[in-house]
Amino acid sequence: MSVHGLRRWGAGLLGAVLAAGLLGGGEARAVAGAEPVPDGTHAFTAKVEFGDLRACTGALIAPDWVVTAKNCLSDGTTPSAAGAPGQPTRVLVGRTELTGTTGQERAGVSVVPHPDRNLALLRLATPVTTITPIALASAPPAANETLRVAGYGRTATEWVPNRLHAASLTIQGVDPATVDLAGVSAGATICKGDAGGPAFRDVAGTPSLVAINNTSWQKGCLGETETRDGATATRVDDLGSWIREQTADVQIFGILADGRLTYSAIDSATGDLQANRQSATSLGFAPKAMATLNEDTILVTATDGTMHRVDVTGFDPLTFTTTVVMTGWSPYDRLTYDGYGSLYGIVSTNNQLYRRTLTTEKPSSSAHLSRATTIATGFGLKSITSPGAGRILGNVTDGRLLSYKINGSGPEGWSVGVLATTGWSGPTHLLSPGGGHYYARSSTGRLDRYRDVNPFDGSGTDIQSFPNDPVSTSGWNQVLLSARPWTGLVSVYGAKPDGRISYTALDPVSGEKVVSTVSTQTLGFTPRALATLNSDTLLVTNTDGSLYRVDITGTQPLTFTRTDQRLGGGWTHDLLVYDGFGSLFGRAGARLLRYTVTKAKPVDPATDLINRTEIVSSGFSLPTLAATGKGHLLAAHTDGKLIAYTAVGAGDWSRTDLASTGWAGSTSLFSPGGGLYYRRNSNGEVTGFLDASPFDGSGADLTAYTPTGTASSGWDPLLSAQPYDSWPDSSRRR
Repeated sequence: MSVHGLRRWGAGLLGAVLAAGLLGGGEARAVAGAEPVPDGTHAFTAKVEFGDLRACTGALIAPDWVVTAKNCLSDGTTPSAAGAPGQPTRVLVGRTELTGTTGQERAGVSVVPHPDRNLALLRLATPVTTITPIALASAPPAANETLRVAGYGRTATEWVPNRLHAASLTIQGVDPATVDLAGVSAGATICKGDAGGPAFRDVAGTPSLVAINNTSWQKGCLGETETRDGATATRVDDLGSWIREQTADVQIFGILADGRLTYSAIDSATGDLQANRQSATSLGFAPKAMATLNEDTILVTATDGTMHRVDVTGFDPLTFTTTVVMTGWSPYDRLTYDGYGSLYGIVSTNNQLYRRTLTTEKPSSSAHLSRATTIATGFGLKSITSPGAGRILGNVTDGRLLSYKINGSGPEGWSVGVLATTGWSGPTHLLSPGGGHYYARSSTGRLDRYRDVNPFDGSGTDIQSFPNDPVSTSGWNQVLLSARPWTGLVSVYGAKPDGRISYTALDPVSGEKVVSTVSTQTLGFTPRALATLNSDTLLVTNTDGSLYRVDITGTQPLTFTRTDQRLGGGWTHDLLVYDGFGSLFGRAGARLLRYTVTKAKPVDPATDLINRTEIVSSGFSLPTLAATGKGHLLAAHTDGKLIAYTAVGAGDWSRTDLASTGWAGSTSLFSPGGGLYYRRNSNGEVTGFLDASPFDGSGADLTAYTPTGTASSGWDPLLSAQPYDSWPDSSRRR
């Protein structure tokens, strides 16, 4: 059979062979007829492990994106699908020698398969910051051109090589989607485990990606008897537009005056518009307000008060379906969703702000939206958007730009900061996916972009504008616009009795474990209490009363450093929590103490953990403690009560019983804020709870939700969630 004949059926068989094998013990394989590459060479090459089913190769094309073969991310029975990988996926980038520690390791969290080629994009949990991605080739491949191919697959002499190999192959033929390859030297080919690896030009030391390894006869690969020669690679040189659209991190949906849906994709770093489409069909009703929940789900209210769920079924062309969710939404003319479970709406008659909590990513009835909680009146904003958990950004006709933090209802349930006093009266729509990226649409259809370096500091002095480089100068004529939020994760750190640290990332809506990892290194002592200050800083006490700072240096794998010397002694606290607003609370003996944290990474308690205040002087003997907001604490009593505390000052505190029974046996509580509470029991099982209005003094609106029971067992005895109000938090989901 010719190589062309091979390619026509190879994607279904031989392409899978290249990625095949139950790789027990982390088996790796590499290019045959090739030479091992020196350390640090072709650092953009990635080793991709799809659970225990497959190991392949890939290439880093952006800080948080790897390209690989589509069938590498499949179990062999069902095709690779868009969304979370079907197996835990581990990616090693820049690790030339697999037994070494160079390069960076990440979890693969989202798959974007190409519709027609054996190629998929894999988004990493966090960006790779120390390795330069390979650029896509700007010129098409040509017959007789020589490419370098790299891979971790089998060689001619090794089943399980530990080093990246590379070889030179010549292009024998060029087709619209693939190229045919043959080795420059005898025996050079690609083998099992090389699928998805880069086939690239190298001009004066500058590589550019032309294709990725696809299929091969595997002549010369160890254990193979095939005498036919040749291989194929999947072209990527002509996929630049598709890749840029898929990796663009800002998605904006809109609705035109005639009811048609629009979709736009923007690169947040450059402001470049990568996609701009309109649907052929209309919604079929008169829209009034909209909020985007995720990459393919939008809530749209109609003028008759009906709420519809719009499910995007395709992007090119743009297609969708609609489903009626509930009625009674006619008063709302402004909506926004924060990506963390909270849907906000403003009523037109009195500018009253309400919050509802979502319990599913695709609500289909009123049961999936909690009852409306009244926040306050007086929200006379032209447009609103949510830049983060419990946050609302809005502009006023007098030109002010306002930033709101929503904690709950009542006077203490929200606060507002003025980011600008003038200059913001013009925008008809504000949009933000999060991360400090703001977009403003003018009445003339211009879309400007802004960058708030520290979006939660209550100040607008660090907002950068780009008046000479807008997204577009015209053409944004939608009557409604909404950005998909960068859905954040609940980051939870834990400590084991042997001193190892764990990290778990939970989806705040579904409760799904997105990332779960444990360090191999230990603290060097037995931990007693743990508090998370921000995304990479923990405070830990030990059994002899010493306090240490632990700096997280990576989460995939989980690595950390800790201060060689203790920050201080006398820290006999057996409970520690941080509220995200500068207050560290601890229980020592039967007293509740509060300290003011003045630095993101405390060095000296005398200057960085100050204002020691005795909130409760005696009788505070509760076994668990969590911080739920500014000065707000949650505790479970051994008699089954769930108690909410408000700490004001020395001897100045109050308590409310949220539940009289049902909380006995709780061994740990943790909360990121936003009304999300998590409880660990003595079996190591964690259950999530949702408080629709967390500071109302009532537990009547407190409901359990996923994760529940044994499906979420194995949690550490000490657990602490990163507060939503600590910044920055680099974790987000596409």
